[in-house]
Amino acid sequence: MKDILSIGEFAKSRNITTETLRHYDRIGLLKPVKVDTKTGYRYYSILQYEQLGTIKELRQLGMSIDEIKKYFDNRNLEQSVNILRDKHKELKNRIKELQQLEENIDEKIKHLEDISKISDLEDIVIKEIKEREIITFDKSIKNEIDLSYACLELENSLKEIAPIVASNRYGAIIKQKYIELDKHIESVNMFLFIRDRENIDENHIKKIPKGTYVCMYYKGSIWDIEANLKKMIEYIQKEGYIVCGDVLQIVQIDISVTDKKEEVLLEIQIPVK
Repeated sequence: MKDILSIGEFAKSRNITTETLRHYDRIGLLKPVKVDTKTGYRYYSILQYEQLGTIKELRQLGMSIDEIKKYFDNRNLEQSVNILRDKHKELKNRIKELQQLEENIDEKIKHLEDISKISDLEDIVIKEIKEREIITFDKSIKNEIDLSYACLELENSLKEIAPIVASNRYGAIIKQKYIELDKHIESVNMFLFIRDRENIDENHIKKIPKGTYVCMYYKGSIWDIEANLKKMIEYIQKEGYIVCGDVLQIVQIDISVTDKKEEVLLEIQIPVK
């Protein structure tokens, strides 16, 4: 059994690359016991197996090189336990984040699969919808430039782990006055449905009341609503309903998942009584 191993043999013993060992040597994390002055070949002692194994495991825990150096600096039981305890806490938080991401992605996949199967586009239906909460800054959005800045501001206001991409949480509010006065829609207000109130300014949170909504899907953009809205208002009047709040446009399939305009899908929801 050899005491001194070549760099290749030592790397193989821990299933790492020789370049990793060279890197550890250059930064002073793990030095070879001998370097051939003529060839530059590095040689390691088999007794260094424990240190290399520990480095590998600490890297798997996500520790930085500086943290590992600190770990090896005057090692003692108390210091090691404290460092591992801190890293364990970080790891549990990361696992929690990954679980939330997994749940969020699973929800998005199911939503996109379900919504892509809808065949009754532009059919008007009645839905009973529970109370929802949104964040909105009530800024007047009149064009795509305004829209981009509004969406950016809304996303930056959230402190969530899961991304907004591929979700049906974006929407636009059309004030009830445009319907009552039968006016051209000059502007909308953008909003996001929220999942967690934490770190969100309460002044920007609004409740969308539960109730009866006249709903319809259509393909296009938030600016293509007027013809469909007129059709829905005629239905509402014919059926004896009364509009009792602002109109919601919810983006069900957006440009974050498709470049094809014909695949972009929105839903209009009009509260009635």
